[in-house]
Amino acid sequence: MSRFWIVDGHNVIFAIPPLQRLQVSGHREAARQGLLDALRRFAQKRNDKLLVVFDGGDPQWNQDAIREPLLEVVYSRRREGGADERIIREAKSLVQHGHRVTVVTNDVITLASVLPKDVDHLKVRPFWETYIEERVREASKRVEGDFSEVEKEMLARAATEESEQVGAKSIAVAVSSTRKRSAGKDALRERLRLKREKGRARHQRRFKRR
Repeated sequence: MSRFWIVDGHNVIFAIPPLQRLQVSGHREAARQGLLDALRRFAQKRNDKLLVVFDGGDPQWNQDAIREPLLEVVYSRRREGGADERIIREAKSLVQHGHRVTVVTNDVITLASVLPKDVDHLKVRPFWETYIEERVREASKRVEGDFSEVEKEMLARAATEESEQVGAKSIAVAVSSTRKRSAGKDALRERLRLKREKGRARHQRRFKRR
């Protein structure tokens, strides 16, 4: 039996601080895209289907609906009952078709409390920490010498850049040394020129005295 996840979109955004800051600062589209990108990676990793439901009073939002093999995004208008009613209807339908369903929301009063008994409920923070931030924890557990191909490439690139920096530094030192030698020669030639001019001036003064 496959697992189907239904996510209360705006509820999650307001429960995750980085997304919430984007939302309240007027960057609502960036907040939604940040959420959807994270959920898309989650769905692809588990090969589970996921439905994200947003409240959408603005007609143009409904044009942003997404339908992908593993991710579907819908915007439910208030006259249709809003996101809560849409989530309840979808959950009932999916359970009737034999799916295991989990609804992700912090709304335990008007939504979670009235979900069908066969539908699982998971609050936002446990869901986010367990499934979305899981990749970060896995990356931090990697031991030295256990590198992915991407990490190997990054190390090789860093080594190349370091070598280039050392080479550039050597060239800079050589150029600086050459300039210093050239400046020293110029100074010596100038001193010799001044000395010759002083010698000619003395010779001319002596000639006049005679």
